[in-house]
Amino acid sequence: MNFHLLKSNQNCNLKQSEHEVVKNNLPTEFETEIWVAMNRATRRIQSDIGAALKEAGLPPLKWYDLLWSIERHGGQLRPYELAQDTIFEQSNLSHLSKRLAAEGLVEFVEFGSDRRGKILKVTEKGQDLRKRMWSIYGPMLHEKMRAFGRVDGWQTFIEAAQDQSSPD
Repeated sequence: MNFHLLKSNQNCNLKQSEHEVVKNNLPTEFETEIWVAMNRATRRIQSDIGAALKEAGLPPLKWYDLLWSIERHGGQLRPYELAQDTIFEQSNLSHLSKRLAAEGLVEFVEFGSDRRGKILKVTEKGQDLRKRMWSIYGPMLHEKMRAFGRVDGWQTFIEAAQDQSSPD
């Protein structure tokens, strides 16, 4: 990643209240630290949860994301709506949807009178799998997020994210 820092601050313990707004539309050093910490924490949490799912013989976390997105919207979504609701690229979403359909976790059904339009509908098998995945994912997510529960401003978040990204 390429970050543009406005100034080097000698005080590494910069507090949120000392954060100054800069008018040139570039991130401050403090904003950059927050961004890096958020990315590190996200990667680490996803990696840990993914490893736990794999160890339990369950599919990757992205399968959960797709199934949960469909379930949250009444059990069915058009592919473009699913793309808007998730962080998947359209090409990845299309491939993943076909894979889940092949596994019997979702099915493609026609959208009303438009034979070209399709809806992705989660199956009972897909709902069951998502619930099994959540039995591991949910508690781990709770545990990981509790590590940030002590957050008192962004500086503490940054420090907690650094702790989270350290190898065990």
